[in-house]
Amino acid sequence: MFINHQALTSLMKNKELSRRQMRWVQKLADFNFKIMYRSDKQNIKINALTRWADFVLRDFDDECIHYQWITILTSNRMKIADLKKNVSKSIYKQVFDANEIDENCTLLREAKIRNEAQCKDIKLKNCRVQNEILYKDSQLWVSFNELLQMNLIREMHNQFSIDHLDILRTMKIIKRNYYWSFMQKTVDRYIWNCYVYQRSKTSRNKSNDLLQSLSISEQRWQNIVMNFIIDLSDSYDYNAILTVICKLLKERHYISCITDDEDITVEKTAEILLQWVY
Repeated sequence: MFINHQALTSLMKNKELSRRQMRWVQKLADFNFKIMYRSDKQNIKINALTRWADFVLRDFDDECIHYQWITILTSNRMKIADLKKNVSKSIYKQVFDANEIDENCTLLREAKIRNEAQCKDIKLKNCRVQNEILYKDSQLWVSFNELLQMNLIREMHNQFSIDHLDILRTMKIIKRNYYWSFMQKTVDRYIWNCYVYQRSKTSRNKSNDLLQSLSISEQRWQNIVMNFIIDLSDSYDYNAILTVICKLLKERHYISCITDDEDITVEKTAEILLQWVY
C-alpha cells in the first residue's frame, strides 16, 4: 500500500497508540498489507485519480455532479440594497496625523534638527526627520497619546488571523512599523489586562497551598462579627441598627443606635459594645 503520508508508515510498529489509532489498528489487523511511503510527485497517476473530483467540469450530465453545483441562494430569495461602508480612519493614518501635530513630537523633531543627543530624557539616537515626520530608524514614532497607543496595541493584538498573541509576538509585530518610549511597559500592561488572553494562557504559577482554617474560639464572644444597618427611618430617635454575632455559638445582638451625618466613630462603637455585649 503506497501512501503520501509518511507518518503512517510506523502506525503498525508503534508500541504506544492513542485510542483512535488503536481502533484503526484493530480493523486493519485482519488484512495482510505493508504500508510504504511515496511522495505526491512520484505518485502522479494515483494522486490524479484520488483527486479527480476537484477537477470535475460543471457541464457534465451526471445528476450527482449536477447537484454539487446547486445554487442555494437564488435571486428571488435575496434582497439587494445599497450598503454604505463605515470605514474608520486606519490606525496608521491616525498615528501619522498625530505625529505631525503633536507638541511632544514637534519638540523632538526640532531637537533632532539641532543635532541634540536627547530631549526630555529621551535619547534621539537613530532618529530621523523626513517630510516633517519623526521616525525611529524605519519605524513611525507614535505620539505621547495613551488612547492612541491603546488603540494601536488593540489593532495589532486583536487581529482575527493572529488572535491575542503573547507579549513577545505582539511586540514583534508592533516594532515592524511603530515605536514610542516605554513601549514594552505599555504593551505589558495592555496584554496582562486582556481578558481573552488570560483565559487562553496556560497558567505557570505555583499551585496554591491548602487553606488554613481559622482557630476556634474557646469562649463566648471572643470572636465576633458586626455590621451597621444604616439609612433607616427614624424610630424613637434611632436611625440605625448594629448587629453583633458570636462566631462560636451564633448568638446575636441587635442594638438600636444613632448615626450622625458623618460615619460613626470607633469610640462610639466601643461604648455600644461595652454597654450591650460585654
